[in-house]
Amino acid sequence: MMNLEEHTLTSSCSEYTRRVWYLPAEQSPEKICLFLDGEYYVNQMDVPDKLTVLQREGLIPPVACLFVSYVDGETRHYDFTCNDRYARFITEDLIEWIQSRNAGISRQDCLIGGLSLSGLQAAYIALTTPEVFLFTLCQSGSLWWNNEWLKNDLQSRSTTSGKFWISVGDQETDSGIIHPPTGLVQDVDQISAVKRFADTLKAQGDVVHYHLFAGGHDPKCWEAEFSDAMQWLLG
Repeated sequence: MMNLEEHTLTSSCSEYTRRVWYLPAEQSPEKICLFLDGEYYVNQMDVPDKLTVLQREGLIPPVACLFVSYVDGETRHYDFTCNDRYARFITEDLIEWIQSRNAGISRQDCLIGGLSLSGLQAAYIALTTPEVFLFTLCQSGSLWWNNEWLKNDLQSRSTTSGKFWISVGDQETDSGIIHPPTGLVQDVDQISAVKRFADTLKAQGDVVHYHLFAGGHDPKCWEAEFSDAMQWLLG
């Protein structure tokens, strides 16, 4: 993968230390893209190469990208369940680090992306810091978490006027699941939770593309839609 740099970054409060992969823009960057669950996007979905192609073909503007490691399964369950402290690490420390390497990018020219649990956290971060993240990629987001807490919480928030690509597979129908290693309980099937969340966002004035793809909770499905999603969000 061309130009992919690996770094280890620590939060200003020293609570978080995470491995990250940085992909500089092909030209002078116009936007920042930050992806949670970095190992999926880098190692399983070939996203750095896809982003390079999209930029070279003029399908998206030049973007500086950071992919953040999830560390392990247990850490994912804590970091990605609407966690305010982790959100501050992303919106303050990591965005500041990217900006320090790319002078002139506005803090509002940022996209955040995630999948499954990190899709939930990406949506949460975008909704709580709309002054930073205008664009959100939420692939099979675990919006069932805590009895659809994030969807219910939307009703107490002011509108954000963000742009969201929200997707789910037509085979993501399971409910009554306990997810290891921490025992997260999923009482609501993925499709229902994602669709209700998308509908609530639309009703509050956000720009939403809801994509029901053929398949299940599968990185191959997320990879297949990735380029279309990025073009819709940033093109």
